[in-house]
Amino acid sequence: MSKTQTTNLPVKRGRGRPRKTDQPVTQSVIRKRTPITKEVVENFNSFRMTGVLKEQVQLLEHQKSYEENELLKLKREYELIKKRNEGLETIEKHFFNGESKIPHNAITNVLKQEIKRLMGIVTTQEEIIKKEPFMTTRVPLLQKPSFIKTRHPIKLVKNFFKFQKELKDYEKAVLNSSQVPFHLTLEKNGEGIHLDNDSGKSYKSEYIKERNAYIEVGEKLKRFYYLADIPAYLSPYIFFRLLTSSLPFTLSIFIEPSPSSELLKKARQRQSVLEVQQNERVRSGKIRDQQIDKNIEEVTAFIDELIHEAEKGVVYSLYLQLEAQDEKELANLHKQLQNLTSSMDVTFNQYTFAQKRAFKNFLPFTQDHLQENRILQSTAVSYMLPFVSKQLQDPKGIFMGVNTYNNSLVFLDPFTSRNNNVNIFGVSGSGKSVTAKILMNRLYMRGVQIIVIDPEGEYVSLAKALGGEVIQFSRENGINPFYIQSSKENDILDHISTLKTFFKFFIPPSHYDGSLLDEKLIELYDNGTPHFDNLLKLLRKSPMKQDLSVLSTGSLRGVFNSNRKLELDSDIIVLDLHDLKKDEKRDPAMYLLTSLIWNLVNKNNDRKRMLFIDEAHKLLVDPEVAIFYRELVKQARKRNVGVVSVTQDVEDFLHNEYGKAIITNSETKILLKQSYAALSEIGTIYPMTDEERSQLGHLEIGEVFLFREGEHIRLNVLVLPFEKPLVFSNLE
Repeated sequence: MSKTQTTNLPVKRGRGRPRKTDQPVTQSVIRKRTPITKEVVENFNSFRMTGVLKEQVQLLEHQKSYEENELLKLKREYELIKKRNEGLETIEKHFFNGESKIPHNAITNVLKQEIKRLMGIVTTQEEIIKKEPFMTTRVPLLQKPSFIKTRHPIKLVKNFFKFQKELKDYEKAVLNSSQVPFHLTLEKNGEGIHLDNDSGKSYKSEYIKERNAYIEVGEKLKRFYYLADIPAYLSPYIFFRLLTSSLPFTLSIFIEPSPSSELLKKARQRQSVLEVQQNERVRSGKIRDQQIDKNIEEVTAFIDELIHEAEKGVVYSLYLQLEAQDEKELANLHKQLQNLTSSMDVTFNQYTFAQKRAFKNFLPFTQDHLQENRILQSTAVSYMLPFVSKQLQDPKGIFMGVNTYNNSLVFLDPFTSRNNNVNIFGVSGSGKSVTAKILMNRLYMRGVQIIVIDPEGEYVSLAKALGGEVIQFSRENGINPFYIQSSKENDILDHISTLKTFFKFFIPPSHYDGSLLDEKLIELYDNGTPHFDNLLKLLRKSPMKQDLSVLSTGSLRGVFNSNRKLELDSDIIVLDLHDLKKDEKRDPAMYLLTSLIWNLVNKNNDRKRMLFIDEAHKLLVDPEVAIFYRELVKQARKRNVGVVSVTQDVEDFLHNEYGKAIITNSETKILLKQSYAALSEIGTIYPMTDEERSQLGHLEIGEVFLFREGEHIRLNVLVLPFEKPLVFSNLE
């Protein structure tokens, strides 16, 4: 085992207690002290000066960065001022140089050019503002001060006080920079959205002034209310009068589920109180109160619903905020609110004191700071949700029916929407024809010309009753497909394209030669008056001759080779295709008539017209016909025409790309009862809720969903007494 080596050092006399010479000292702790020389002092001072210089260099770098930014700002301002001065010099050069006579047009042109140039400068500045946030230019230069530590006690104290001062200045600068002088306000007025830059408003919480009955937020006064009492019997329209009033208010509603046990407990307490009251009357010799018995029955039924979970408990609270410009206006609004709610049998109490806490209820934090709530059953809460259906009342529209949700009257004008087209879809027996007849009759009374393509003869009696024209199609009453009123080459070529598509209904694909048919039709019109016999002579070497002969000498003769010309002079015209029993006659006839009508309305588009196409799904059978149908719907508005598509096979539209385009290009859509199989597909193209989709499957006759410009309205279509003989002559 090794021992610690020791040595005896000589004692060095000096101030203090002498050290004993016989005390052992560990050898490892013996150090040689370096004497403090002049060179050591110089090195220390040099090191300290280096640190000071580094701090000064950092400060100079910050100052340099700040000066560069300031210089850049000044350059921008200089460029802007320079451009403005150029504009002023241009104006001075042209208008204030002593010239007394300057042409008016020259002045106007110079002003226009100068205004255009100045607007370019404004646009450039707006782009700069959009790229850079609204803040002062010194915000990015602010740096949080740091505390410089040192071993020198005096410098340490100085650095601490300096750090405290710089920190206060920094916090003050940050606060000032956050108070941006730009405040943008969006306001809606009669001319649209107005952008206001008032350069000085602040809506931070520290600037809200609290009073006992209201708070001031900027220049607005806000007063708060909470729902204190509701009537014993609720209706779905309990808040309708409040929501449709002109009061400037904001609602905040808090709903959360509650255990039904609490509601069940209160219901049983209420039942016990009612039974005690009734028993007291019986003991005193009085007859039983029928109202109390009725209340006991209702409470008992409610308890049964809670037990079987037909009803659930919900914690419900509703708060209202009124907003005004001054105290006088606020007092007036308060009186209007009290008068309105008292007539509704609803009580709103004013919330006084702690206005900031009430204001927090209207911030988007979903926290109820007031807790003025009550436990209600789920049905009652559904009635008290402030959802009101939209009202549709076009000033020049026709009466369609009554809104199911709020009993308001619905007035519709198809010619005031994005396009004039209407869809009427519903299963057989749902009331499509009645709805279409009501629309026809009421538009007819407003001076709109009605043209109907009627495959089943359902609208003949309506046209006759209104003094209109009925054009029946059969072998005895056919149509000349070659007839065209115009002699212009472009119109003839367009009509030839229509005939080519029309003939495709009768020519098998293996025989159809579009280029040859196009050549012969052009030759037919070049040779003079076209006729079927002449066309068949030109096609004598083509198999298409045999296919088209059915129209001239075959079973369809007389239907499409007549000399009768189609005219659209009457106010209501029904093209009756009922005698064309088979679809092989009706489908091409519908296409041909639609094409001829379209060519005729193109010539004169001053009058409003509505083209009703019943069984419209038949125009989607052939792709070329479907393309024509889509283009007709898309271009109808340009010719002051509306296309009303009536069909019971809505699936044909949903499964066809052209059918979907026709639906989307029809602004007004009327949906009657639909088959349950089509409900899921209907929801993919019609914007509706799950509840609306489920209601479509069990609508009654006369009930419809009206979709127009994003609005969903369920209404009852009413038939007026004088209209019943017109619309119920032929039922579906």
